[in-house]
Amino acid sequence: MKAGIDVKRVLLMVTPVALVLCAVVVVPVVLERWDDRRARLGAIRAEKQALYRARLEPCSGGVDSIGIEELAPRPGEIGVDIFPAFAAPEGFRLSHASLSGHAGASAAGYLPPPPPPPERAEVNQATEPLAPSYKTFPPVVLPQALGTRALETLKAEIDHADAAGSMGLDGVTYILRYDDKCASAWSPAPGTRAHKIIGLVNALDSLSKEDASEAATLHADVSRWIAELESDTRELAD
Repeated sequence: MKAGIDVKRVLLMVTPVALVLCAVVVVPVVLERWDDRRARLGAIRAEKQALYRARLEPCSGGVDSIGIEELAPRPGEIGVDIFPAFAAPEGFRLSHASLSGHAGASAAGYLPPPPPPPERAEVNQATEPLAPSYKTFPPVVLPQALGTRALETLKAEIDHADAAGSMGLDGVTYILRYDDKCASAWSPAPGTRAHKIIGLVNALDSLSKEDASEAATLHADVSRWIAELESDTRELAD
């Protein structure tokens, strides 16, 4: 009678061969895929970092008060002026507790026009300048937590404004100021940090001019933009 197959001995003989084949064939494939995945994740993070760094620009000069005291931000407040290329300026003042909107004029002069030609200078000097026509809206009372978060978020963005300057012939220019600090943005590209900041600014601007019946929806928009900015800061801040 023939002896039966010794399974244990066969396994002992086959297992080392299988392990060697695994090391030679499988492990390199796994490592290659891991390297590819790590490279893809690195590229995604680098892209996110680039978008995060595309934030507000420091004001480059030419920004000053135009003398409308009613529209100027008070100490500790943030003043935002919005300059559409083909419409009248508008903006708002933001404090911890309230939001005051205005339209038709701005609290800041930005990139003043060039002086008139010499032949027209005498005519212009003889003409009395017209007082700016503008409208102010009733102050909007903000929930304290929301007002504080919005104010501190925008102050931090003004403080960290370091993007390269950009400007075009149309689009919308935004000027954000508090105390002696100033930052700006011009029609920022979607996905950038600046675009999200301006999303918050536009939500606040709408809230400063809307009827109280729309307040709950606009509060949600303001909170959403703040949360998105805070999330990016936690993930991507240097």
